[in-house]
Amino acid sequence: MHNVDIRNVSLGQIQYFVKAAEYGNITKAAEYFNLTQPTLSKKLKSLEAQLDLQLFLRGSKEIRLTPAGRYLCEQWKNSMTRMEKEVQYAHVLQQGQTKSIGIAILDSFRPDSFLLPIREEFSKKYPDIRLRIESDAAQDIRHMLIHGEVDVIFSIYYDFEEKEMEQVNWCLLGETSHCACMRKENPLSMRTSISMGELQRADFICISPQYLPEYVKMLEGLCSPFGFAPNITNYVSSANSLTLNLQTERDVFICDKYYADLNEKEHAVVPIEGTRSGFVMAWQLDNTKGYLQDFLAEARRMMGAR
Repeated sequence: MHNVDIRNVSLGQIQYFVKAAEYGNITKAAEYFNLTQPTLSKKLKSLEAQLDLQLFLRGSKEIRLTPAGRYLCEQWKNSMTRMEKEVQYAHVLQQGQTKSIGIAILDSFRPDSFLLPIREEFSKKYPDIRLRIESDAAQDIRHMLIHGEVDVIFSIYYDFEEKEMEQVNWCLLGETSHCACMRKENPLSMRTSISMGELQRADFICISPQYLPEYVKMLEGLCSPFGFAPNITNYVSSANSLTLNLQTERDVFICDKYYADLNEKEHAVVPIEGTRSGFVMAWQLDNTKGYLQDFLAEARRMMGAR
């Protein structure tokens, strides 16, 4: 066991180290901090000397973390996130708002369709509890929940349907069918509903499995019972980009009635018979905020769920 005195390691040094690790390049990290490359390099070497650890493997154009460096980066990055949250909460205490609930919603949802009404009703009943709302991609809000950055999230059903996450509980709210979104030039756009089999010749726009493999799995699961695999012609990085890639009358993507990024003049959303979608409300089982249960109960009541 090394007897290392860490009292002289500053928060600034930790920030330099974490950012350099994120960029994998000292020059780019130095630009972020408005430092010269030699100055930041010297600070990182000083940190390694203080810790008696090699944190980086240095190449001519990039740097890579050693196993020791990777471990410290993960631990210190989490600690910095926690410190930021603690400071934010200290400000809440200073303002006399000691009760708060952090909420994250999928950025492709229409918040007015369920979250804003829930917030309004809850705030009427519990005016002393402050609600903080974030919006981001499915994988990001799931990460926020798991790492305690928010107390509850509202995400898409297919992202939780077959997933088991330790210490996370969830329930399906706002149950609805899947829908096919298409341009109004598509002959199917005039229908009140369609079967998945009628999309066999469609060209599907899909969220890339690199970003959300659950979307691809959901799409394949809808097509499989009808004996075909989806003809995916375009991959995008987020749900918000799906409508931007509807270019021909054959182009289609799968969503549901809560999807936000639609142009009513150009797009049609047609329910797909015999399918199941909706949004999920998820929370950490070990969350000790008693008033979180009040929020969960209010959300269930408003959405008609048990």
